[in-house]
Amino acid sequence: MHNQKKVKRLDKNIKKIKMSKNPIQKSGEYLGSWKLNKVHNVDCLKGLKLIPSESFGVVITSPPYWGQRDSDGIGSEADPREYIQNLVTILSETLRCMKKTGTLWLNIGDSYNTPINWRKEDHTYSSLGKDSKGLPPTNSAYVKNRGKRRAFIKKDVGWLKYGNLLGIPYRVILGLTDLGYLFRGEVIWEKSRPLPEGRCRRPHRQHEGIYIITKDESHTFTVKPPIPSIWKLKQTPNDSQHYSTFPLDLPLQCIKASGVQENEIIFDPFMGSGTTGLAAKTLNQKFLGFEIDSNFCKLANKNLIRD
Repeated sequence: MHNQKKVKRLDKNIKKIKMSKNPIQKSGEYLGSWKLNKVHNVDCLKGLKLIPSESFGVVITSPPYWGQRDSDGIGSEADPREYIQNLVTILSETLRCMKKTGTLWLNIGDSYNTPINWRKEDHTYSSLGKDSKGLPPTNSAYVKNRGKRRAFIKKDVGWLKYGNLLGIPYRVILGLTDLGYLFRGEVIWEKSRPLPEGRCRRPHRQHEGIYIITKDESHTFTVKPPIPSIWKLKQTPNDSQHYSTFPLDLPLQCIKASGVQENEIIFDPFMGSGTTGLAAKTLNQKFLGFEIDSNFCKLANKNLIRD
């Protein structure tokens, strides 16, 4: 009889653990299968499948932009529509793992559908050149090695015509809102040292967007003082092997603006060189990161141990 009571009590405790909204082990070292305060070399979508729902307090990420990735993985798709769908899939799975009170901060740049590494047989689609009939096949726009970036021309789809600004961030956001997630705002990151652009008939970009997505209206957020919509972030020197790092000030500001308590888990599915993890450490938060590139994963963990 005494043993039966023990078994019943044990069953109740197991049920409580399974139903708990805080899936961190008692040691505080693991989330599901993943050790916390570490960057793991894994495809983020596969890694997310092993994480319980309602786990992250804040998500901060900057995925590879379309057409600007040298290696395989998201960003290397030939068709921007495939890139958008892949990113929506990853972010929706990330949001499943985020708490209802959490916020997702998405830093993503847009892309022009311009002839960088175009297929040579498509060069006549370009409106450039002296006679506006296209560039010669020997032009550096086609032959210069710039990773895997290329234009994707589909004349019967209006937004995929040559030279169009593709509106990728908003297409991703609309994909998420179609799934029921909330688009809560946009921050303009005004860059102090924007990348130079060649001569072109459009404004030179000196900013990027940071987009705020939540699961529910009950998400936390700092309201006093109000968070401005334009951020001039302190630029940190990039002395790492990762060529597209964002400044430490960016994830620091995102975490602070989220209004979360200490001991939350800050997650980045595209951790890169580890900047999001470093910001979490600075603010006494836990973090978890995924990075598909093994070299960047080693670099991130090295940076996080060093700092």
